[in-house]
Amino acid sequence: MPSQALGRGEREQKASGDARSDRELCEANRHLHEFLDVLGHELRSPLAAIHNALQVLELQGNDAATREWVRSMMERQTQCIGRLVEDMLEVSSIEHGKIQLRKQPLDLAQTVARAVETVRASVEGRGHQLEVTLPPEPVALDADPARLEQVLTNLLNNAAKYMEPGGRIWVTAEAEGGDVVLRVRDSGIGIDPEMLPHIFDPFWQIERTLDHSQRGLGIGLALVRKLAEMHGGSASAYSAGLGRGSEFVVCLPLYHDPTAQSN
Repeated sequence: MPSQALGRGEREQKASGDARSDRELCEANRHLHEFLDVLGHELRSPLAAIHNALQVLELQGNDAATREWVRSMMERQTQCIGRLVEDMLEVSSIEHGKIQLRKQPLDLAQTVARAVETVRASVEGRGHQLEVTLPPEPVALDADPARLEQVLTNLLNNAAKYMEPGGRIWVTAEAEGGDVVLRVRDSGIGIDPEMLPHIFDPFWQIERTLDHSQRGLGIGLALVRKLAEMHGGSASAYSAGLGRGSEFVVCLPLYHDPTAQSN
C-alpha cells in the first residue's frame, strides 16, 4: 500500500506540474500575441506617415518647402522606428550578456539633469509638472553615465505617458547606507496590484485597457531593471492601485574611492 500511495502522489504531483506548465505556456503565448499586436501598431503608424509623405512628394515635389517638410517628417519617423528596433535588440543583448557597462565616477545631479532635459518636451507637451529634489551635497556613483541616464529617461517617459494631462511627477534621491535610492513618483493611472509582480517582465504591457496609442511594447521597464542589476543595484515598483499613481525605486551602490579607503 505505501508504494501504491507514493506512486499515486507522484502521479498527482506530475499532473499538477503539467497543468502549471500548460498555464504558463498559454500565458507566454498571450503575452507574445499582445506584444506583436502593439508592435504592429507602433510600426504601422510611422510607416503610414512615411508612405503619405512620399505621395505628397510625388504630387508636389517641385516645391522647396514641401520637400523640406517631407524630409523632416521622414527623418522623425525613421528615428522612431530605429528606437523601437534598438530597444528590442538591447533587451536581447542584455539577456545574452552582450552589453558591457562603461563605468566611471559620476555626479548623480548631472545625470538627473541630462535625463530631465531629454524628456522635458514630452513632459511639458502634456502639461505635467516635474519636481526634482536631490541631496544638497554631491552624490557620487560608479556607473555608466549613458546607461544610468537611460534608466531615468525610461522612468520619466513612462510617468509622463501614463498620466492624464496636467499631472505631477516627483524625482527624489537620498543616500541610504551604502546606496543611493532614486524615486520617480507620479499622479498617473496607477498599477493594478496583480500586475506589480510582472511589471518589469520583458514585453509585459503596463496597462492592457489602454488604447494602442498609449500602450508601450513592455521594453522600457525591463531595461530599467536589467541595467540597475548590472550596476549591482535593483529596481522595484509600488502603487496603491488603479487611479492612485505609482512609484518606481532604483537603488544603486554609492561610489567608494579606493584611494581614500587605503589611506
